[in-house]
Amino acid sequence: MEQEVDKTGLNRVTVFIMDHPWWMIVFSMGIALIMTISCAGFDFQYDSTMGSFVVREGKTANQIEGMQMVFREEGYFDKDSYQYSLEEKAQQSEPVGGVSFYYECVDCDNLFTKEHLQKIYDFEQDILNDEQYKDFCFIIGPDTCYPPTTGINFFFDEDGNMVDDIDEAAKTLYNDNDGYTRTEVCDKNFEEDTLKVKYLMSSFLFAYPLEGYKNKDDNTDDQDQKYEEWITDLVPNLTEDANSDNFEILYLGTGITEIAVSDLIVHDTVLIVFSIAMVYIYTLFHTKSLVLTCLGILHVLLSLPMSYFFYVAVLGVEWFSMLNFLSLFVVLGIGCDDIFIMLDAWRQSEHQKNGVSKNKYTRMHWAYNRAATTMLITTLTSAGAFFGNVASTIPPIRWFGVFTGMAIVFNYLMVITWFPAVIAIWDRDGAGQCCCGSCCKCSKKKKKKKVQGDDLDSSDVELEQNKSSKKKKKTKGSDDKEDLEDLSSSSDTSSTSDSDDDSKTSKRQKKKKTANNQNFDVEGLRFLEKYFYKYHASWIKKYRWAILIIFAGIIIGFGIQASKLEPSEEPAEFLPDDHFLMRAINIGTDQFMSSVVVSTVYFQWGVKSIDRDGVDPLEVEDLGKVIYNDDWEPNRKTSQEWVIEVCEDLREKYEGTVFRDGQITCFMEDFRDWVTNDTLSGGSYTFPVEEDQFQGLLGEFTNYAKVNIFPEDVENEVTPLSNFYGNTVAFDKEDDHLLQYNIQFNLVADAMAVAKTLRPIYDDLEEYISDLNKNAPEGMDMAGNVSWKWMEMLTEEVLINVALTTIFVSLAVAFVIIIISTDNYITSFLAILSIGGVVVTIIGMMVSLGWSLGAVESISLTVIVGISVDYIVHFCHAYNIAEADTAFEKLRIAMTNLGISVVSAAITTLMSAFVMFFTYVLFFKHFGIFIWMTILSSVFWSFIFFFTLLVFVGPTGDKGKVTLLFKKIFCKAKYEDYLKKKNSKEQTNDSKSSNSSRSSQAGIDDNDLKDIEDDKPSVITLDNTQQKKKKKKKKKRSKKSRVF
Repeated sequence: MEQEVDKTGLNRVTVFIMDHPWWMIVFSMGIALIMTISCAGFDFQYDSTMGSFVVREGKTANQIEGMQMVFREEGYFDKDSYQYSLEEKAQQSEPVGGVSFYYECVDCDNLFTKEHLQKIYDFEQDILNDEQYKDFCFIIGPDTCYPPTTGINFFFDEDGNMVDDIDEAAKTLYNDNDGYTRTEVCDKNFEEDTLKVKYLMSSFLFAYPLEGYKNKDDNTDDQDQKYEEWITDLVPNLTEDANSDNFEILYLGTGITEIAVSDLIVHDTVLIVFSIAMVYIYTLFHTKSLVLTCLGILHVLLSLPMSYFFYVAVLGVEWFSMLNFLSLFVVLGIGCDDIFIMLDAWRQSEHQKNGVSKNKYTRMHWAYNRAATTMLITTLTSAGAFFGNVASTIPPIRWFGVFTGMAIVFNYLMVITWFPAVIAIWDRDGAGQCCCGSCCKCSKKKKKKKVQGDDLDSSDVELEQNKSSKKKKKTKGSDDKEDLEDLSSSSDTSSTSDSDDDSKTSKRQKKKKTANNQNFDVEGLRFLEKYFYKYHASWIKKYRWAILIIFAGIIIGFGIQASKLEPSEEPAEFLPDDHFLMRAINIGTDQFMSSVVVSTVYFQWGVKSIDRDGVDPLEVEDLGKVIYNDDWEPNRKTSQEWVIEVCEDLREKYEGTVFRDGQITCFMEDFRDWVTNDTLSGGSYTFPVEEDQFQGLLGEFTNYAKVNIFPEDVENEVTPLSNFYGNTVAFDKEDDHLLQYNIQFNLVADAMAVAKTLRPIYDDLEEYISDLNKNAPEGMDMAGNVSWKWMEMLTEEVLINVALTTIFVSLAVAFVIIIISTDNYITSFLAILSIGGVVVTIIGMMVSLGWSLGAVESISLTVIVGISVDYIVHFCHAYNIAEADTAFEKLRIAMTNLGISVVSAAITTLMSAFVMFFTYVLFFKHFGIFIWMTILSSVFWSFIFFFTLLVFVGPTGDKGKVTLLFKKIFCKAKYEDYLKKKNSKEQTNDSKSSNSSRSSQAGIDDNDLKDIEDDKPSVITLDNTQQKKKKKKKKKRSKKSRVF
């Protein structure tokens, strides 16, 4: 029969958990599983290209994306009047991309050798002769594919035989087509006097619609799948067969590059499994239970799909950014931290005094209250820091903050419902003392286990009470009498005691008092807990001045380094330089003149902005609704002439300096030449044309340019009017009225230029276009300076600004949460000071490692406070609730209670991030390094610097209380009333302390005195004879004292 347990005053939640743990498990896990299973019904849309990773607000963003929407959804004038309508197209007549191959001479300087040329020729013939090649090539005639762009045909005849004179063939290649082919296929170091190349290039063009489809937009996913299956099966196998020690083929292209990148991301994602495994192993080591480890890690992992459910079902965000995968590493660290805090609190409750270890109900009450409060504070600070990213104008960062913050919140809800119930069931039959959960019986440990209320049945309780009663009767009868006599006599003769004996007694009493005042049994603690209690705290106190000086040097040194942090002058790299994709990109951009990627700037008229109401910011394709400028007057003759004047002025001011020579595309100049040519326009017109004729003639002009690209003039590859106007002039698809036009020019600046380089160019052009609009004729004063490069520049700048702003905002939020939860401005200030030290240290380390503030570093800095705040806030709260009279004792208790949990949390976070060192994607690798720096710095500052500050100025009692300060300033009456109550309480405590001191001098501790008081009839009842003897002894002692 179970003993009845008194549950009065206990937390209702903990009582319910202990009485009905299975109900709590079913409730919490049921909700988690419902949310998780529901996620399977969502349309998971993954942004692997990070196309949404741009600023989506502001004039520049709205105009460039508005212009993009115009040309995507609208288009050419009178579409049905020419052969390339949106209806059915000829099979494989619409080019959709191609693949470029780069041939490298490894450890040599010339590919124009028989061996290398033969390998290249065989490789290209293998592609051309593949049985499926004609199913995907760009068809230019009956059973005829568009030939690849290559220089290898100069070295072989039609029968596939290599020419005898390779140098002569190389000369022919050099001089072919005025050097056009040379720049397409040979590296830029190819010279006529040397005739050597280290790199060659060839490219193959592919087209849709495939057989069975109407056009390239007809069921594009199916067409893409067929093409990708073919190209990804063919090319890697052919390149692997052709490569050798001194020859290598690299490739980039439509479909195959995307697949390669996806494979890399899959590889890096698979490493998550190893991360979880490493965390699992250490958690098992800490908990020493398979049950707790499995079920604890389970609820941590479930917090992610729960967050995803909220992300989609509640917030309505369907697109999932690659950045969100980083949440796993953050949540793993925080989740395991919470597991350790809850479990360690439960284990420590067994060694607590003051009635805490009385039974499992009181233990859970104490452990749950301490752990839940501690975790609530860190959950609010960490989640609050991540929620701070909501202010970001870059959607992936904004929603990464929301997703991670919600995952932290759901993890907290699970750890205060699911996990305590798991502990209750696990520990019910003594399994909590075992190394493997409920799978073993620790009989030896059970024998040694302290007798506690609900751990014994009624017979055991009765037996223990009988034994205790007999022992008391046997020992207390004589001992307690002597103790009382000593107590009585010592009160009268304390002034006559020997000084040396008093000194020894005082030391013994002080030591005994310190031991009795502890709220826990020190000897029952684990190794690390004992270390913190006995050694670490004493070490901090002993060397506090030296530590303070050292950290002052650290903060000054890293502060100086942090002040040197500057925006990056190099673009962020996606992959390491030795990866084959990155090598192909670098060879293409660095070695081939024709492969130079340019940045195009548009001066556009017509698009005013874009309406994004109801738009999912992470969905790349859903940009919003275009807002057009109603005041635009493009038909006027003055408007036509104005565009040409702008083109001429741009050439005069910027060509060769800001814009590349000959790369300013002015559609109005070509329109003027076309419309005044009777043969081309089919009529006699003058420029500028009449207002009522302008839009019709401009539409015919753009149709002419479109139709004459392919296929009639395909042999010439281009016509004078080709490919300039596909994204230059746009008409409404309903009524053919003009919506937008622009002039284009390519920047001299490298396409990979960073914000620091682009900002002066942008500001210069903004000033120019502002003056342009001031002097423009009526209806043309709304020109916009737009470019995707400006979007990238603004994104990079926003990242930098948001990173620094987020740090300060997160620190402010953390301070508010800490000061509200602890009600102490001193510990709150010390905590924020320590967290600030972590931030400065990390930024200083970044500069010391040679890092600059680029996109990757900026993203990392946005989460720095969210990751680093946990440990210091844990100790801040633990110190605040510790019951002790001195700062040092409070510090020791805080260390002992939470030190082991924080150490384990740090180790699991480090282990989870360790696998990121082995990823291909540099962003993941840098983020892993960043987590390591953050965690190590947080441990360093919290375990040493923060503790040292507490030793110096750690508050005790009511010192630093915010509510008390508020009363003192604003409610003086309440403050005076508080002081009266405090003085009265102190007097009462002094009286109790005096009685306790007298008892301790008699060798009786508080527990013995209580036992004596409870057993007065049998222990301390004295008859008259005994009282007389006692008085005689008293007189003798008094005489002796007078003699001396």
